[in-house]
Amino acid sequence: MNANILFRYIHELSDAAEREMVVAWLQESEKNRDILAALAQRKLSLEKAADKDSAAADWLKIQTGIQEAPVRKMFPWKRYSAAAAIAALLCTAAWYGVHRPGPVTPHLVKLATTARDKKRITLPDSTEVWLQYNSSITYDAATFHNSERCVTLKGTAFFNVTSNAAQPFRVQTPHTAITVLGTSFHINARENAPQEIAVATGKINVTAEQLNINLLPEQKITYDPVTHKTTSSHISLHQVTGLRDNKLVFENDDLPGIAAKLEQWYNRKIIIRGTPQRVSFTGSVEDNGIHAVLGGLSFLAGIQYQVTADSVILSLQSNSLRNNK
Repeated sequence: MNANILFRYIHELSDAAEREMVVAWLQESEKNRDILAALAQRKLSLEKAADKDSAAADWLKIQTGIQEAPVRKMFPWKRYSAAAAIAALLCTAAWYGVHRPGPVTPHLVKLATTARDKKRITLPDSTEVWLQYNSSITYDAATFHNSERCVTLKGTAFFNVTSNAAQPFRVQTPHTAITVLGTSFHINARENAPQEIAVATGKINVTAEQLNINLLPEQKITYDPVTHKTTSSHISLHQVTGLRDNKLVFENDDLPGIAAKLEQWYNRKIIIRGTPQRVSFTGSVEDNGIHAVLGGLSFLAGIQYQVTADSVILSLQSNSLRNNK
């Protein structure tokens, strides 16, 4: 394998053709996977180095010696950090494998929702997934029951994972990888937006570029894949489980906050007309469609609304918002 291609792959600079080449190479042998793990470990070490010139020189040594140098087995504590760094790469290997040129394989399973529907689905291991509007999960049925249970998520979902210590459950999103044994949690992984991950029960590990963190119940992080900035916050249990319970939950939300949640929930552009007052709304609304939710908010919080073909316009009535607990 060309070292430059591996270098680009680890730094997420490779194109689709190069990614397919690397995934095919990974599937050839455990030795190849050890090579990639070693490179990922080295990348983590170099990122901490203050001297960029020295780091570049080290990478040059790695690139020139990769074909001939024997692969040394890493000690478990070193392998852990390397595994975290390449979790996303290994989890998506099966997905790229079935997309390589050649005969079509029936193993890839994709479950998706449209702008008009949500789904509650059960995976082969009995894990339950609540898919939000315009979302999808993909997994390889042929490898799902191997050492790891890997799924790829685009959009928003709530997971209630069946516990199995021998087979960790891993969720790959465009910018993060989440690893669990048995727990329930919420992920919002919409494109072109910060990713939000919150835990209802159990414990999860989240990895991404410049991120490796464990989350416990009622903890939430927001990760910006552009700036790599992470913010942590406390979140109530009923906020985490809103998707599972089919409810939009608001806690001290002003009009911009309500608009942001509606935009995230329905994946539609929300426009605020006028200057919102500094008042807040606390309560929950059953999700029976966007028109029903807007009607409920109009009654509970005094919000006026207008639905157009591609957006929703919100404005405040007088003497609103009201607290409804």
